[in-house]
Amino acid sequence: MSGRWIRLRKPVGIPLVCGALGLGGCSTAQPPTAIVSQAELAVQQAGQSKAPEYASRELSMARQKFDSAKRAMDAERYEEARRLAEQALVDAQLAEMRAEAESVKQAAQELRKAIESLRAEADRAALNRGTPRA
Repeated sequence: MSGRWIRLRKPVGIPLVCGALGLGGCSTAQPPTAIVSQAELAVQQAGQSKAPEYASRELSMARQKFDSAKRAMDAERYEEARRLAEQALVDAQLAEMRAEAESVKQAAQELRKAIESLRAEADRAALNRGTPRA
């Protein structure tokens, strides 16, 4: 009798274990609230930075993807919402970084112009005194 029990137990036990493992992987997806919140904050911060002025295209893409992520959340398409929120987060960060880079670039150009102006003024002053600039 015990030999028969072992023969039945093995074929039944393996599919049971595999089925339990398979069902664990198919559990209902959880709403990606954390990444959606992070994306929302990043889009807001980019909107309050210089991004609207210097990186409007990237900011616009971030806003569109965030809006799509919210719609996907409302429709309980959580995987799509997560993907879109991640993209919105990256686009918002990109917009902010591009805007910062452009702002720094413009500040550097203004500084170069000021330096050139000071050099020209120093040259003129040196010529008026009759001594060449070193």
